[in-house]
Amino acid sequence: MPFSAHDLRYRLEESYPALCSYLQNRAQRYLGQLAFDAFEMDQVVGHVIEYLVRIQLLGGGDHAPATALDGLSNVQFYAFLNRMVQNKAIDRLRRRRLPMSTTSEMEAQNNPEEENDPLNSLVEPFWGDIPFANPEEAVLEVVSQEELRTILKKCIEALCVAPRQLQAVLQELEELGAGELARSIRAELPLDPASEQPIAHFSQHKDHAHKKLRLCLQKSSANLAVMMAVRLTEYGAQSSGIERIAVPLQTLTQEDLSLREVQTGLQHLAKAGLLDWHGEEVVYLTPAQQKQLTRFYEEE
Repeated sequence: MPFSAHDLRYRLEESYPALCSYLQNRAQRYLGQLAFDAFEMDQVVGHVIEYLVRIQLLGGGDHAPATALDGLSNVQFYAFLNRMVQNKAIDRLRRRRLPMSTTSEMEAQNNPEEENDPLNSLVEPFWGDIPFANPEEAVLEVVSQEELRTILKKCIEALCVAPRQLQAVLQELEELGAGELARSIRAELPLDPASEQPIAHFSQHKDHAHKKLRLCLQKSSANLAVMMAVRLTEYGAQSSGIERIAVPLQTLTQEDLSLREVQTGLQHLAKAGLLDWHGEEVVYLTPAQQKQLTRFYEEE
C-alpha cells in the first residue's frame, strides 16, 4: 500500500518496509551499471533514509517538529524521494566515472502511473537487507543521530575562540553536504564578517580544528572504550619523549570508573587492534598507538 510522510511519522512500523522497497526500486533504476552492486545500492538508499532520520521524520510522532515534507501530497512526497535517489545515484556514478543518462533521459524512461503508485509489488530484494532491520532500529537511530549532532554542534561552536579554525570547519561542512548545520551555527554565533574571507594556510587551520573536535567528541562520550582512549592519550601526553608508555590500571579509574569498567574499555580497544593488552595490571603503548587512540571514536 502507498505511504506518506504522515505514515512514516506516526505509523513507522507498517510503512518502513514499503519505504525501503520504493527506494531500492528507484535506486536500481538510476544506478545503471551499478544496479546490482549491493554496496552502491546501500549508499543510495541509506543516504535518503539517513536524511529522513536526521530531520526526525521517521517515527518522530508529535515530539519532533514538523518539516516541509509533512505538508506534501503523496505524489509530491514520492517525487521528492525519487529526486533524492536520482541525485545520489548520479553522484555514485560520477565517483566511479561510469557513463550515466541525463536527467531528461531518466525522466523520459519513467512511467508516470508507476511513479504515482510505486508499491505495486512489495518483496524482499535479493541484493541485501534494508538499512535498518526494523522500525525500532530506525527510531533509535533518530535519537542517536540527533544527540551526536547536538554534541558536534557544541564542539564546533567552541572553536569560536579560534575564528580561522571555525571558518575552516564550517566550509568543510558545506563541502560535505551539511550546509544546514553550518548555517545553523553561523546564525547562533556572532561571527565577524571578515572571518568569512579566504584565509591563508587553510589546511593547517583545518587540521588543528580536527584535533580539537576529536578531543571534544571523545570527552563528551560515555562509551567506556572512548573514555579509555582519552585517558591513555592524556597520560601519554604527560610522558612525552618516552618510547614506550606504561599506564597502571589504577591510574585509569580516576574515581569515577570501577576497575571492571576500565578493563571492559581496554578489552574493546585491544579487540579493535589499538592496544596490546591481555589483562595485565599495566597497559603499555607506543607513540604510534597513542596517535591512533586520539582518533578513536564510536557511538555508545
